[in-house]
Amino acid sequence: MIWYGEFMAKVNPLNKQQEISTYLLSWYHQNARKLPWRETKDPYAIWVSEVMLQQTRVETVIPYYKSFLQQFPTVDALAAASENEILKAWEGLGYYRRAKLLLKGAQEVVKNFNSRLPDDPKALASLPGVGTYMSGSLASIAFNLPVPAVDGNVIRVVTRILAWEEEASTPSAKRQITDWVRQQFPLHQAGDFTQALMELGALVCLPRAPRCHDCPLLQYCKGTLDNPERFPVKKIAREIPAERRIVLRIRWNQMRLLLQRPKEGLMAGFWEYPTLVAGTVDDALELAEKWAQKQLGVSLHFIFFRAMIHEYTHLRWNLEIFDGEWKEKKQPKLIDGGFWFSAEKERQLPRVAYIRKLNSLEMKS
Repeated sequence: MIWYGEFMAKVNPLNKQQEISTYLLSWYHQNARKLPWRETKDPYAIWVSEVMLQQTRVETVIPYYKSFLQQFPTVDALAAASENEILKAWEGLGYYRRAKLLLKGAQEVVKNFNSRLPDDPKALASLPGVGTYMSGSLASIAFNLPVPAVDGNVIRVVTRILAWEEEASTPSAKRQITDWVRQQFPLHQAGDFTQALMELGALVCLPRAPRCHDCPLLQYCKGTLDNPERFPVKKIAREIPAERRIVLRIRWNQMRLLLQRPKEGLMAGFWEYPTLVAGTVDDALELAEKWAQKQLGVSLHFIFFRAMIHEYTHLRWNLEIFDGEWKEKKQPKLIDGGFWFSAEKERQLPRVAYIRKLNSLEMKS
């Protein structure tokens, strides 16, 4: 990476806004990572990348982005797909509501915009799952319009430049940060400017141990004078609640029982093994055996397999996995939403994340 600190400290600014964008763009053009979505001007492909990049690391997204576009190369192809196809293609990427909203958005683009992503920020923001941030990123990156897109990286960069002492997540702070970004836009290269701010936050203005002497905006940064890691100011994080869950892997005739989760809520529509919410003092084996007797009409003996933790952003599951097998030829009765699947068929289903993690651990053991 080119070292900018000493050079930038000697610059005498004439037009602050113009210089910020000039130096930032110069740095970006020489240091930007080569990412597949930066090699296209297709608004649909850029849209897919923006959805996938929400709360997900770049390195994780790259292979999913490539395979997703191979399977659904156009907005029409995506709009014609089933929800199960989309969820299966998304499996492992997490935050599956994004995939469902992307599908709904594609169907709306086909229906209302003649299969072309609109270039109007308000129209973009009206699409399912898009909203203010993504409408800004699409407007600027896909259509080169000077519309701010303020994500976590941008908030970190701006609050450090301004030494912003207020909590950065408040509506007032976000409005003022957005206004600051809007004032810095160059006459041209709006898309590059948006990506440059994000890239600066990803490569230089890091949450911990920021590389201030590599920063093209060092001379404008008030935060670097007083511990830049203090910014952005955050509210105190609350403790993540935990739930104890008993997971039952029930086998019959070389198949396992899976249930489909409700169409609304966490992991909606995904498949999982029967799972019981348990209190801290409940006897897991007793719960499992009572459940099998009541729901399947059979007496099963369960064996503890392993414990594991699975975390979401707002919730932690403390999982206890038990194995049980019904060896009679007669199939146990099925509960609503339950089906028996072979291992091959099971792998084709969109499954909750902990099942894939569990199967991976089982293969390694």
